[in-house]
Amino acid sequence: MKKIIFALSLCAFTTASHAEQKYGWGNIHFDYQDWNAGFKDLNFTQAVVGVEGGIGFNWGEMYGFYDYENITEKSGGQGQTANGETHIYLGDSGVSLFGKVYNSQSPDFKETNQFLGLGYTDLKGDGWWFKPWIARQYITAHNNFGPAYDVNGLNGFSIGWNAGYAFKFLEQDFLLSNWNEIELDRNDDYASNNFGHEGLNGGLNLTWKITNHISTTVMYRYFYNKLGADGYGDILIYRIAYDF
Repeated sequence: MKKIIFALSLCAFTTASHAEQKYGWGNIHFDYQDWNAGFKDLNFTQAVVGVEGGIGFNWGEMYGFYDYENITEKSGGQGQTANGETHIYLGDSGVSLFGKVYNSQSPDFKETNQFLGLGYTDLKGDGWWFKPWIARQYITAHNNFGPAYDVNGLNGFSIGWNAGYAFKFLEQDFLLSNWNEIELDRNDDYASNNFGHEGLNGGLNLTWKITNHISTTVMYRYFYNKLGADGYGDILIYRIAYDF
């Protein structure tokens, strides 16, 4: 699967240089994550800086971000998370070949998840969209807290989506967005580290576009049997971004 994901990525970036661009956006952001807020106290806070962006062509679309985490900790205590995903359109059918690579690492763990499957990108209208996908999942992970210190191989499959609704309120521009991933049939090693063979991972975000280049977002990050939580967990994230 690693070779397939790499080939898809190479094909996507090669094709991009010969395609018509439909849209593009990006930002540099600062986040404050409060894991003590919400419905469950997880006794952790951190500050994060990162970049994020998306681009669309006539052949497909790509999205990605990179975050440098725990920036207020002493040297050596930082973490990094990166995500890249693409929909490659299968003609005019609305169906897409979906690929995603997610990597997160800190002093205590390293985890890379790769997804390959199908999506659908034609559920959209004036200011709204809903893009579902289903994918097989492959994982490579190492952690210092066990019980399974090394996890490698197929890891079930995931059903996910990305959705958004742009609107005006009091003559101001807002965006309500949601991303969601439901993990099913995880392998036994990953299940032992994350309290079950099924899990949930997602976020509900409200963004206020203050000016053409400045925005702020409140994110409600939720998860179940994920990120080390036994059962439900949640985080509140506050973001200020420079948009370009």
